[in-house]
Amino acid sequence: MKLSSISASLLTLVLTGCSDPTTTKNESIPLPHPNGGVEISIDDMGVAHIYAESDEDAFFGAGYSMATDRLFQMELFRRRAHGTRAELFGSDFVSDDIGARAFNFVKLGKADENRVRNENPEHAKLIDAWTAGINRRIGELTNGAAPRPYGLRESEFNFIPEPWATFEAYAIGKLLGFGMSNNLDSDILATALTRIAPESLTHFSPLMPAHDIFPGIDPANPPSPKPNPSAGSNLPLIPKANAAWMPHHYKPIMNATGSNNWAVAGKHTANGKPFVCGDPHQALTSPSRFYALHMNSADNGGTLDVAGFSFIGTPTVQLGHNASVGWTATTNFADVMDLWDVKPDADFNTVSLGGKSINIEKRDEVIRVRNADGTFEESTIEIADVPGYGVILPDEMLPVPRALLADGRLLFNWTGFEASKESVAYLDLDRAKNIDEVHAAIDQLDVGAINLVAADAIEISYYVHARVPNRGNPAARPMPWRAITDPEDPASYWTNGDLPADKFPRRRNPAEGYLFSANTDPWGFTQDGVVENDPWYFGAFYARGFRGQRIHDSLENLIAGGKPIDRNAMETMQRDIKSQLADVVVPRLKQAVDSIEIDPTLAMYKGRADLALLAAKLTSWNREMQRDAAEPVIFNAVCAFAAKRAFEPAVTEALFSAIQGESPEYFLGHLSNLLSGRINDVTYFAPQGTPLLLVAALDDASAWIKEQFGSVDAAFKLRDVHRASFRTDYDGSWTVESIAVNGGADTINVSPAAFFDGSKARSSFESTEMSLYRMVTGFADDGTPEATLNFARGNSAEPDSAHFGDQEQPWADVIYQKLAFRRAEVEARESNRIAIPPTP
Repeated sequence: MKLSSISASLLTLVLTGCSDPTTTKNESIPLPHPNGGVEISIDDMGVAHIYAESDEDAFFGAGYSMATDRLFQMELFRRRAHGTRAELFGSDFVSDDIGARAFNFVKLGKADENRVRNENPEHAKLIDAWTAGINRRIGELTNGAAPRPYGLRESEFNFIPEPWATFEAYAIGKLLGFGMSNNLDSDILATALTRIAPESLTHFSPLMPAHDIFPGIDPANPPSPKPNPSAGSNLPLIPKANAAWMPHHYKPIMNATGSNNWAVAGKHTANGKPFVCGDPHQALTSPSRFYALHMNSADNGGTLDVAGFSFIGTPTVQLGHNASVGWTATTNFADVMDLWDVKPDADFNTVSLGGKSINIEKRDEVIRVRNADGTFEESTIEIADVPGYGVILPDEMLPVPRALLADGRLLFNWTGFEASKESVAYLDLDRAKNIDEVHAAIDQLDVGAINLVAADAIEISYYVHARVPNRGNPAARPMPWRAITDPEDPASYWTNGDLPADKFPRRRNPAEGYLFSANTDPWGFTQDGVVENDPWYFGAFYARGFRGQRIHDSLENLIAGGKPIDRNAMETMQRDIKSQLADVVVPRLKQAVDSIEIDPTLAMYKGRADLALLAAKLTSWNREMQRDAAEPVIFNAVCAFAAKRAFEPAVTEALFSAIQGESPEYFLGHLSNLLSGRINDVTYFAPQGTPLLLVAALDDASAWIKEQFGSVDAAFKLRDVHRASFRTDYDGSWTVESIAVNGGADTINVSPAAFFDGSKARSSFESTEMSLYRMVTGFADDGTPEATLNFARGNSAEPDSAHFGDQEQPWADVIYQKLAFRRAEVEARESNRIAIPPTP
């Protein structure tokens, strides 16, 4: 609905929710109050540009705008933090709700709010104003001045959300910080591996990357090479558990995320000013979890002129640029979570930790669940906190039976259980005028460690800060990545404080003239597959290095070419779909197929014209994962079947299925290591040699292709079996068709997908996590950042809006448009305007 103005009488509305289901009763509900006029200009991409006379009014307008476009989605994020989604969507969400109650994001959000109010009251006022903007929109729904959005109408869930309390933005921020910190799922799967298949760990390390690319290391001063053993031989074996306990459909607790980013110094660019480029990889959802936004109070003397993307349900622009600085981030994967196998007393009142008896504090949480007929059921879950040490995880939220992971109960701790100030960090980042101020902002980021790559018109920087526990000398005890931590070891309870600043990867204006990260190990501690032999422990689970290596090589090639780097070169890099893995697999596969007639181990495959045809197609392939090509289909199948043949017998079918489903790149990285000799014990995984492994996998691929398409020379393409799929919490008009995309699990333009469902190859394999946006930010001659971008889906959650899905095809095609920033650009592209008058 097009709005030209909002009546001032709405300022006096009493804001109340209307009908079940309801959230927890709110507190500290601010009244809607723009102190000056607020104008919201909607451009031709659906991006909301907020112009206000003060910072507070800009935040008010931002909250109002997000609620106008995304209120039902915001309600779902709020319910995720509260742990009340099951009362909308039923029993499938009970374990998620239990997790939210166990981690107590509501309490954490209130603690964060109190800290910000005490230490940064001016920042708290801005979040209050943002919340007031949301409540202004809720008031319009209550008053009937605006129609209910999709999801809240009478034909759907038929309620108006309660007004937002000021703590709720902080609670959602903490929830998002948990997701960006999460190594809990990796710990659980690593623990299952050590208990189900301990023998495999004597033959390979689950930590070893496929490429030795470590962005925190100065290439002019690299560390001494570490030995490269065939396995983590110092890992103690654990009594073998029953693999039947591992379900084929592993459900992660909360997904961690990936991303790419890089910056190029002005000495390499056409106009002498830097570029900073980023594409955060998150779950594909309809609507997207990002909201495109621009806040400007600077034209009227305020401090804000910032554009980019906000996570739904949070204020500030977390990723983007302001009038001086551009920045982007990837998940850092520092290890900030630990698990202990503890044994409470018989009455479940105390637990022994480090030789001390510690009291357990219990609380009951009531989970309300909607039935299919619209009625509700309630169940009570007991949550057990151990103050100062964490929470004992409820069995109901574990993705695998507890007996598979521990002999007792699982005590979980996270650095985010203490009050923190992420909102302050990102607000100060929004206001930063130079790289020094960027660093000062990130120094306040304690939770949700990111690899921040930033640039102003002069400098580039890679900077990391978070609270990471100092576990002491890694050689003194097994590090906690396997989640097997001795509860009686006092030193395991983070008694050494946090890692100091010099233990974080940080680089500024490097001699090589570029910076990057791609979720790889920043320090190279995992290079040998062992993290217990390093000077300190930072983390264990990282990307396999495919994307990082390709980014590094691409930047090196651009610089070596001698031609100044321009925006087109940066956009082309973000489109890149060249497979690093193909460079390892294809030549070896060709050699193996060429040997069929002379190698006795391959005698069973003599005369197979289908295998020769498929191998010939791959040999002539350009090794790009193009959606309209057939070769990526063959390649995906060969790699998937080869990984299955090599690693499933070692780690069990159940674990192989769970791990490849959670991280499609994982075993592909180990396949690369196996074929390239980085795993020394080849015969354990390929008893008759890698040529037979590859030819047998090609045979599997041939059979699968025949089943799918009728014959190996059929006219099939990648788009026939591989697409991007957008998940939604609420079926209906938010459900959209999948779309054909380029890319694979190992490409810069990433598109990972699990090939197997349990032990069976899928008929189609869809990507559910990709880049949610791609942005290239350069600088004009006057030093003002200028960005081009594409982003998933659209900026509105209303199915009948022109901006619900208008960005989907440009995103899939990786076509860029300029992000309007200067006032004249915004006005030239304006498609709608909302005016909100000041408080009388």
